[in-house]
Amino acid sequence: MKSHNNSEYIPILENKKSFNSYFNTFIHRDWLYVNDVSFDDFFLFARKHQKMLVKPINGVEGGGIRILYLEGKDRASLFTLFNQLKSENVLIEEYIIQHPKMVFGNASVNTIRTMTLLGKDGKGHVVKAMLRAGVGDSAVDNYAMGGSIYEVDVNTGYVVSRGQSKAGNLHLFHPNTKIMMLGYKIPNWDQVIDISIQAAEHIPQVRIVGWDVAISEDFVQLIEGNHNPDYELYEFIGSTGYYEKFKEILQ
Repeated sequence: MKSHNNSEYIPILENKKSFNSYFNTFIHRDWLYVNDVSFDDFFLFARKHQKMLVKPINGVEGGGIRILYLEGKDRASLFTLFNQLKSENVLIEEYIIQHPKMVFGNASVNTIRTMTLLGKDGKGHVVKAMLRAGVGDSAVDNYAMGGSIYEVDVNTGYVVSRGQSKAGNLHLFHPNTKIMMLGYKIPNWDQVIDISIQAAEHIPQVRIVGWDVAISEDFVQLIEGNHNPDYELYEFIGSTGYYEKFKEILQ
């Protein structure tokens, strides 16, 4: 990652405002950087989206992300909230309505982590994909926050491994449900692969990226890109042997 990711371009991925701006054509949700807008702008956003996600501008591993429910709040309480959010230096986003088959009895939006490499010919390659399914009331699906991870076959979109969490538990059923995950088909899979390759080719200066992709009924969209995606996902969950695959594509 240090050898093939240009440090001058990494801030585009690390800063959530920069990411949403740079990859605006890959994002299908309303968002605001609170410190850039007036209260009137925030008020209109809150009236349109009474459920929203709050993200620290430079947060990592899902830290500090939370859901806000604004139904019934009057203008005065929204003004107080606006000033609080400004002091926190956060981004707010429309809450994503995900595909019904991506709901596993948990509170978070569940995403696909696609691992892409950019070859010297400028073409993107998805080398591995993981379903990240949140557990319980957590607002995020991150592995670091207790989410359950499953490998998804890149070619078919089927789950091909047992689930694993930071606790190390291997399981066939999602912890919140009685859904058998091994062999589970991820919806809109071709779109997931297409958007990941397009995103990889959109920032050629960063050749190794882990993308988080959300899936709705009619489209997919990027949530974020990681210049240093969890290396343990490559070799310790599902299939292994990725070092040689990396060398083949990158060198």
